[in-house]
Amino acid sequence: MPIYEYRCNQCEREFERYVQTAQAAVECPTCRSARVTRRLSVLGALRLGGTAAAGMSGGGGCCGGGCGCR
Repeated sequence: MPIYEYRCNQCEREFERYVQTAQAAVECPTCRSARVTRRLSVLGALRLGGTAAAGMSGGGGCCGGGCGCR
């Protein structure tokens, strides 16, 4: 079961959840709102040349420098 990161649109709290599918119903643990947005997880989403970009260290910038935006 993957871990997804979420942000509540009501109280703006960020949290993680184990879910069986990306379409599973999720609610905020703080305010119980179902108005949540799944966030992009850099560790699981970016891949460059077959290797995970999260393993690269490049310092600051908007995304840590791993995507070549600098």
